[in-house]
Amino acid sequence: MNVTGTEVAAEAGVVAARCRSLVLCADDFGYGEEIDEAILALIEAGRLTATGCMVAGDRFRRDAPRLAALSDRADIGLHFTLTELPPLGAIPSLAPDGRPQTLSSVLARALTGRLDYAEIAAEIGRQIGRFREVFGRSPDFVDGHQHVHVLPTVRRALFAAFDEGLLDRATTWVRDCHEPLTTIVGRGIEVPKTVFVSLLSAGMAREAAAHGILVNDGFRGVTAFATDRSYRANFRRFLEGAGERPLAMCHPARPGAGAASGDAIAAARHGEWAYFSGDDFPADLAAAGVRLGRMRRRAAAVRG
Repeated sequence: MNVTGTEVAAEAGVVAARCRSLVLCADDFGYGEEIDEAILALIEAGRLTATGCMVAGDRFRRDAPRLAALSDRADIGLHFTLTELPPLGAIPSLAPDGRPQTLSSVLARALTGRLDYAEIAAEIGRQIGRFREVFGRSPDFVDGHQHVHVLPTVRRALFAAFDEGLLDRATTWVRDCHEPLTTIVGRGIEVPKTVFVSLLSAGMAREAAAHGILVNDGFRGVTAFATDRSYRANFRRFLEGAGERPLAMCHPARPGAGAASGDAIAAARHGEWAYFSGDDFPADLAAAGVRLGRMRRRAAAVRG
């Protein structure tokens, strides 16, 4: 039987229409060479649809031009940092010596109301400014390294950046890390950690909507960063579930290119690279009826 190119394209369109869409976002671009090499290769192969940039990272300026050349294939966002990297400017109440902070320190201050709003707002502005300086435009989205963008004070300062015109709600979306408790428990992956992140994110979608900001609908990807070859089984569970605009985060790194200094999850990153760059990943997408999509394109469609 001879099949024309038009018929093949039509059939592919029908299959795509039946698939559920998932935004697959790699965190930590700019943090280290092997991370950047993995992200660039996976975007080129059509296996990622978003990545967040750590603009204070050692590799960010060096590798950003290569990422910019792929902006037609993936959303490029700001992965806002308050931990593991030094701030771009002074945050005396949090980092008086300018050194990188731990997540436990930031959490303790955030949850007891001891983050200085003006200092956090200024750092958000500086990181947005560096992103613009390097890419020549605003980020497609904003999220946070170790989810710091959902914390009290940080969240308020982030939304204020939209209100004050530093970010454009018509072009920039924000990551929401909330999921229903029943979904988290039913999935059964890192339940306590995922519930904690979800609770911190409570109300994020409602607040974003009040500001006219688009967020993802559904969030997956929290793991223990294990090195026991369990990642594929976990990710197949992340492919399940509902949502109009679900997002899964990931953290791949390509072995041999040079690990980020002090990266505690380097070995787990290698396992993620092996999965996303191999044959099992597209097979799992097909079996689950999922195709990768971009939030930026969806945002344009939603806003008409």
